[in-house]
Amino acid sequence: MSHSDTASAQAKTSVGPPATPPVRPLLFLVMAICSGATVANVYLAQPLLELFARGLGISSASAGVVVTCAQFGYAAGILFLVPLGDVRRRRPLLSAMIAVTTVLLLLAAAAPGLSVLAAAAALIGGVTVIPQVLVPLASELAPPERRASVVGNVQIGLMTGIIGSRVIGGLVGEALGWRAVYILAAVLTALTGLVTLLLLPKEGPRTGMPYGQLLASLPRLLRQEPALRHACVLHGTLFGAYSATWTTLVLVLTQEPYGYSSATAGLFGLLGLSGAFAAPWAGRFIDRRGAGPIITAALVLALVSAGAYALGGSTLAFMIAAVLLVNVAVQWSQIANQARIFSYLPEARSRANTVYMVAVFLSGAIAAALASACYGSYGWTGVCAVQALLALCGLLALPAMRRYDLRHAGATA
Repeated sequence: MSHSDTASAQAKTSVGPPATPPVRPLLFLVMAICSGATVANVYLAQPLLELFARGLGISSASAGVVVTCAQFGYAAGILFLVPLGDVRRRRPLLSAMIAVTTVLLLLAAAAPGLSVLAAAAALIGGVTVIPQVLVPLASELAPPERRASVVGNVQIGLMTGIIGSRVIGGLVGEALGWRAVYILAAVLTALTGLVTLLLLPKEGPRTGMPYGQLLASLPRLLRQEPALRHACVLHGTLFGAYSATWTTLVLVLTQEPYGYSSATAGLFGLLGLSGAFAAPWAGRFIDRRGAGPIITAALVLALVSAGAYALGGSTLAFMIAAVLLVNVAVQWSQIANQARIFSYLPEARSRANTVYMVAVFLSGAIAAALASACYGSYGWTGVCAVQALLALCGLLALPAMRRYDLRHAGATA
């Protein structure tokens, strides 16, 4: 074994994996529902900005800080809390997260002003990283021959929660006020969380490590495990491609030749459910044939989508096709890359998921900023070029992934 392989093995085995207990089949469905209900907490504020402004007597621009705080809080929670899934029993960890999230949502509902609401949103984002604990746990509990299918099903719940939060949040907010949205979110978080906890199997003792060492192991894991680096690059480029066009899409739809209202343009978000519908098939395919073909297909779809987006600047049919294709690509890539890293790093799934998600978040943020700058200078065509370029970068990284998988398969054989 080479020095790098030895180091990688040390990183992966620094936390002993517990034996997988028997699982009730209903658990994975409940985990998907809980993931959707809790990830929605991060996106609740997006359709409520005008309601915040009217209710709190502030400008819409000032209200936007609530969305920013929630996103930064979520990123911080992924980095600082999700790794605990490798060293703590998940039932107590999830119990604490669910209880604290519920209390914070009620605090947000009672917020007297913007400062309290923004602070509550940041804390909600930080502790409602429940889905990022559930996804590695689902991978651990699933039979090996169904691992990708189970991860895909949980991802369906997560994606549905992200999209549904914007639609349902807007409708409930208009009917009952923005405070009712946070009260509803607290009830859903508590109920789905409680049912999930009741169905979770009991875990044996877990070998722990000091928290400082746990965080210090994150960059070491990235440096020593090629499969994790591949996933960060492959899905990072694809998610960046997705973020580039998705961030500026509403600007195109609200201008000529479309001239849609913001509400009508927002309905295009429902097309994102195409990825959720395509996820189960991808999971079954990955379980049979491996992640490589799905990752390749996702990057190709993202590249084709960039061309369709460019044509969609003046033709609605191409715009709809582009949205459908890129959302399918994102979901396929997410499921395939997570299933792949979970199979290579069974003893460090939570930490691997942390590194992976942080890399994806960063790539999405950078691509969104780049796309905004390109839109100002080169228009919609420039934004589409950013998506195409990032998809091509992902395709160029595929050979390294294939070589590693072949070497690993040969060594295993």
